[in-house]
Amino acid sequence: MKRSFYIASLLVLAILISCEKKEAIPLKLEVHTAKNSYKVGEQVLFHISGNPDQLTFFSGEEGHKYIYRERTKAIPQAVTLEFASNRRYGTDAQQPNSLRLLVSQQFAGVYQPDAIKESDWTDITAAFTLSGIQANDATYVSSGQVDLSKLSTLGFNLDANAFIYFAFKYRGTTGSTQPRWWINHFSLNTETTAGVILPIANLQTAAWTSIGLENSPVPWLLSSAGLRFQGGGATIGSNQVWAISKPLDLTSVTPDKGVALKNMSTRIDTYTYTFTAPGTYEITFVGSNSNVYGAYPAIKTVTLEVTE
Repeated sequence: MKRSFYIASLLVLAILISCEKKEAIPLKLEVHTAKNSYKVGEQVLFHISGNPDQLTFFSGEEGHKYIYRERTKAIPQAVTLEFASNRRYGTDAQQPNSLRLLVSQQFAGVYQPDAIKESDWTDITAAFTLSGIQANDATYVSSGQVDLSKLSTLGFNLDANAFIYFAFKYRGTTGSTQPRWWINHFSLNTETTAGVILPIANLQTAAWTSIGLENSPVPWLLSSAGLRFQGGGATIGSNQVWAISKPLDLTSVTPDKGVALKNMSTRIDTYTYTFTAPGTYEITFVGSNSNVYGAYPAIKTVTLEVTE
């Protein structure tokens, strides 16, 4: 009987221990700096107390604002494009208009030769600057930054709510040297109604699919070095080859991100940061003590003036 009572007592004790909750400890997060104004390039020292289990830092710079941490859509006020090109070999007299930039909001997204219809595309090359013939591979010419919402004179009327496609169209004719075109920069950005400039796509994220028409022998190639069309000598067959981007959403933006400063296994009492541009910054520290039974979050904001 005593043995049975002893075993039962142990079982009750085990149950009580297993049911005991290890609740999260309330968080008293505090953050302060020695002053409210700093110079560009001057190190800012943040003093942090409370030792939160997790701590994330939002600097208040573009792309790192706490208020935009969940933003995935933004209304464009302007949409700008800039790219850079390098051209070698071939002459305009023998190979005119060998590279053209086209845009479409009608393209069906079918990356096959039979699906390429000139009527779906608008040639906007005239709004940009293309490279002349260069003596080396390293000289790239900027196209200039162009607002796509202001190209109605070229026949393109931007619909910010529709997907947009871009195409670099190459045309070369057999019988003389076909030009070589390299693109090493492509920057598509949106400027929101709040005046904030946000990236939509670059050369790599735009992705590009090479589509050869009329049995073209040379393709566009995309690598870490850029988007390239190699052209060819006088005996190379004629080329009409399009490099078409993926569909790009002009209203889609990446949520702003913070920097994780610590987790439960570390401790932090100070943090240093240096601002590279003048302005008024609202810096946010987001801390939390949490476990499976609950959480105690805390948010602390520091406003700093950064001057030249």
